[in-house]
Amino acid sequence: MARRSEVDWIAVGLGLLSQHGHTRLTVADLCARAGRTKGSLYHHYPRMDAFHAALLGAWRERHTSRLIDEAEREARVDDKIRVLDTLADALDLRLERAVRNWAAHDAPAREAVQAVDRERVAYLARLRREGGMTMAEAQDQATLAYALFLGLQQLLGQDEQAALRELAARVEFVLPRAARERRNP
Repeated sequence: MARRSEVDWIAVGLGLLSQHGHTRLTVADLCARAGRTKGSLYHHYPRMDAFHAALLGAWRERHTSRLIDEAEREARVDDKIRVLDTLADALDLRLERAVRNWAAHDAPAREAVQAVDRERVAYLARLRREGGMTMAEAQDQATLAYALFLGLQQLLGQDEQAALRELAARVEFVLPRAARERRNP
């Protein structure tokens, strides 16, 4: 008898998480979605906490590390920001919201989200430093830009990504007047 092809359990899990939230990350729901048995899942992930850790790792890779790696292929700061913005615009915001909701109920998920938040803000601050801001200015602007990104994810309408792009450019208000004058003499 021919063996069935392997299941990408991470893709199945991310799909369930995005569509139905963390409460549906059960063995029964995963196996039903994949059309496989519990034994198949447990062959790859002997415990659900191992599966959850792998799932959160995949989210971090696909929604943070990959974006930073792609942006870093560019030489100029403006090009890095353009690439980062383009890739961030294409993220599945339902998955972002689902992971954050999961983090509100689960300590390992919360730790993963906090680590991603720190990584994202640090990268945004680094880009702003490369653009000539002081450490304090860069950190402030990165924090506010990221807060805007997170806040706009909570808008459930069709235009949330367009609003994100338009409003992100207005985060300039965080810069002290002296910084704005240095940048625009």
